[in-house]
Amino acid sequence: MSKTQLLSTLYEMRTNAQYQTAEALRRKSHVADMAKADKDSLEYGAINLLINTWETISILVLELKDKDKGSIFEILPVLYMFTELNDAIEIISCKFPAYAANFRLLSKQQLEWLKFKDDRYQTGEKGGMHALFG
Repeated sequence: MSKTQLLSTLYEMRTNAQYQTAEALRRKSHVADMAKADKDSLEYGAINLLINTWETISILVLELKDKDKGSIFEILPVLYMFTELNDAIEIISCKFPAYAANFRLLSKQQLEWLKFKDDRYQTGEKGGMHALFG
């Protein structure tokens, strides 16, 4: 898959109607409560959709060579979304220990990548949070 195709795929994953509905619910709720909700509930389904979307995104990005990840890290809010979803990930991980493992790994890689940037540096995702950030 070319980088252009990857970027297009990532955009489509984050802009589809189901993802956007789940993201809107997350913004109005507490992710920990969503993770503790009944397994058949809208809230539990939404938090799983968000986390599993980011897990899939992470698998795709982790396939890239390290030198190519920087351009993805500049526009993709992996670390931000991992931080936002972490409470839910921790709760669900109690039952499924490897849950969101790739998402966790990619967020750590983005954090390490950011450590090499100047203090004034802002990624597109850090400086430009917008409606489609999630």
